[in-house]
Amino acid sequence: MKRVLLALLLLAGLAQAGGGAVRVRLPGGWVQGYAEADVLVFKGIPYAHAERWRAPERVDAWSGVLRAERPGPICPQKGSITVRLGRLAGRYLPPADEDCLNLNVWVPAEDPPPGGWPVMVFVHGGSYTGGSGSEPIYDGARLARRGVVVVTFNYRLGPFGFLALPSLAAEDPHGSTGNYGLLDQIAAFAWVRRQIAGFGGDPQNVTAFGESAGAMSICTLLASPLARGAFDRAVLESGGCNFVYTPQEAYAHARDFARAVGCDPGDLACWRALPAERLVALVPSETDFEKVPFKPVLDGYVLEEPPERALAAGRAAAVPLFVGATEDEYRLDVTAPEDPAKSTWAGVEALVREKEGGRADAVIRHYRARFDRALDAYYAYMGERILICPTYRAGRLAARRAPVFGYRFAYASPLWPELGSMHGMELPFVFGTRGVWPFWAFFASTEVQEQSGGLVRAVQQAWTAFARGEAPRAGWAPAPRLGSGWLLGFDARWGWRADDWAARCALWGAGEPIPNR
Repeated sequence: MKRVLLALLLLAGLAQAGGGAVRVRLPGGWVQGYAEADVLVFKGIPYAHAERWRAPERVDAWSGVLRAERPGPICPQKGSITVRLGRLAGRYLPPADEDCLNLNVWVPAEDPPPGGWPVMVFVHGGSYTGGSGSEPIYDGARLARRGVVVVTFNYRLGPFGFLALPSLAAEDPHGSTGNYGLLDQIAAFAWVRRQIAGFGGDPQNVTAFGESAGAMSICTLLASPLARGAFDRAVLESGGCNFVYTPQEAYAHARDFARAVGCDPGDLACWRALPAERLVALVPSETDFEKVPFKPVLDGYVLEEPPERALAAGRAAAVPLFVGATEDEYRLDVTAPEDPAKSTWAGVEALVREKEGGRADAVIRHYRARFDRALDAYYAYMGERILICPTYRAGRLAARRAPVFGYRFAYASPLWPELGSMHGMELPFVFGTRGVWPFWAFFASTEVQEQSGGLVRAVQQAWTAFARGEAPRAGWAPAPRLGSGWLLGFDARWGWRADDWAARCALWGAGEPIPNR
């Protein structure tokens, strides 16, 4: 270890500080982290400062040695599912603070290759209202051991990140409102470009990867002129780029929220005087992602046009993509089996008619023909409509101008078979965090741990091969190009499998943008 750290001292500006601590010299100054076995860890590094409903202010330098040995504050939120489960366990994340724009870095404790390690920057999910880059399930140590620098970060959430008010647009020099969380993400990627070489990372080889709202964010950033050049390739895990609001839609949601808050939409002094805790408490707890009131906005500055339209027209960033989803995305809805609105044909058909309007009959016929049980039809309808098909569609649109590879994740824990390969099931394999709460519940036996170990290696091999600029590869099998009729399948075994998403997603526009979205 001493020889390794001495080599890093010469190549990347690292020094030992005693007691397992390590220091790295960045363009902005010294940062102190710690050694954890064969990985160097730095946590809670500020990449920008946040002031309520204003663009982030970049952090480029600091005085003295920046201590980066524990996570920084998380952003105010009610919490994602994993955050809420962690809070129940009483041992999860640091307190929340509005000045929450910090990041974490994991570095292999060995000589970097010429030019530096590939860099992988993760954007967490949580319906744009919860989550943190410091959740233990996103610990980057095991992934870093595959020969990459891993970065996770926080961005503003809920009303702090995505509230759109005409009065905020009026005071902004660019007329922008509602995209503060996206501006945070852009600032984080810019920080990586400026500073990551100090960790031995290659600033010219940055891969964005994200899950759920994190994947949607990355997909949306492809269409943002402000994010052009932010990253070199991207992995979209269960999220496309169709969920953006027009200003009119965003303002309507803001008016509803204003009534609950008790501030006039034009009274910014009232809004800024509200305690963060009150704003968080008033965020509606939506289980249907489509109804979440806080999402990116077509503000004319951060987003000039619907991202799918930009992809289709060639006005989005043309970078290689690796896109996919889990087999049973919506089985995460554990309330569904006991809810007649989701488990009976009468309930499911009523739901479809509410959402689909004039095309409801065609949608009902499609899912009636595929499923005997209403509950299975509900899971497929919601999963394909919200997660699977938008991801597939984004990949097909992007494939017109850049290499795009496809995957399907189908592993289901034998300890929880009723949940199938639910939303987020790939994450403990990507990060190698099967033993971390709450994921450990899916792998809480020696037999399951042993059976799933090979899949961890295959998934991490695919993700890191892509980060190196290669085709994703699991063992001998490289991922096929999307649209070839094949996908890279991940299950107890892995390899090529027939792509049936083209047929399943034809109803949802498999290769064309959704109109006006």
